[in-house]
Amino acid sequence: MIGLKGGCLILIVLGIALFIGLTFSRVLIPVFPIIVGIIMWFITKTQRKLIKTSPTPIYQVKEGWVKIQGTASALKTFETPYFKQACIAYAYEEGNVTYDSESGSEYVNNIIKKEEFQDFYLSNATGKIKVVLNQLNLSFLNVKSDTKHSIKHAVDDIRYTERTIKNGDMISVLGYAVKNSNYAYDLTEQANQPLVIATPNIEDKTTKAFRVFKYLMPYLILMYLAVNYFLFLAPIKPKVENSTAFALFSIFGMPILGILFGVFGSRSSGFSKVFFSTLGGICFFVSLLSFPLICLLYMIKTNQYTINQVWLSIFVCVSLALIFNYKKLNEIFDNY
Repeated sequence: MIGLKGGCLILIVLGIALFIGLTFSRVLIPVFPIIVGIIMWFITKTQRKLIKTSPTPIYQVKEGWVKIQGTASALKTFETPYFKQACIAYAYEEGNVTYDSESGSEYVNNIIKKEEFQDFYLSNATGKIKVVLNQLNLSFLNVKSDTKHSIKHAVDDIRYTERTIKNGDMISVLGYAVKNSNYAYDLTEQANQPLVIATPNIEDKTTKAFRVFKYLMPYLILMYLAVNYFLFLAPIKPKVENSTAFALFSIFGMPILGILFGVFGSRSSGFSKVFFSTLGGICFFVSLLSFPLICLLYMIKTNQYTINQVWLSIFVCVSLALIFNYKKLNEIFDNY
């Protein structure tokens, strides 16, 4: 029953999305990327603040927002419910796993949460500071998970996940420094916002992800302007017969080429590796970015000439982005 209800819900959502896309396509196409950008801006607000804030030496801490990087320690220890890890704070989740046989997707529901935490200290070469916890947010820490499979029914599978802070862990804490009764400073919450706790490894990966976005952003803006120009502003739109071959190639052929070129690149070296890897990346990202738009344009019976120009705009912008930033992106992903 759960799978049936989930499937019906997905179909309803897809139907609503399709109706909105077909009915308001002229407005949706230029507005949707902007909406996505605004949403991503707010979602990544905490991550951006974390990586933009430089660590402060503990002896230089003053009242206000600071980030301290150091070794965590506390006298009391807890034991996590499933993996039995000794730690000074943990967040635990347990939920039932259901599977969609058609899409192969997994869904976790009926989630049970448990957490235990305490105040702890951060220490480094510049001193020692107390971290005061009123609520726990370990979402930026690495997760340890396991799925207990049922022999009888797949719906009885249970997923266990745990995030922990252990004695000796090197972590970063972004919080608000306030002076305590001993005239020293503690790290606390501010305005009911939990402390942001992360590891140097997570910070490094987040920084690299934002660097990738920074490198590609000018080309994404150029692609957005080019696509909207051919859709709404291009003065000449010659009538071109619909091409089934182009539709099949753009929707199915490009991802297949991306996989093939990627395999060739991984098995090559030197110039061949760079050449085929770049081609594979171009094909993959062009298909990823163009697939929903091309499908929508065919559904609303857009002129084939316009569809060709839109696809070509995406292809050119993606090609320029990957060719001119290949070395930078390669360095980032090699060390990711």
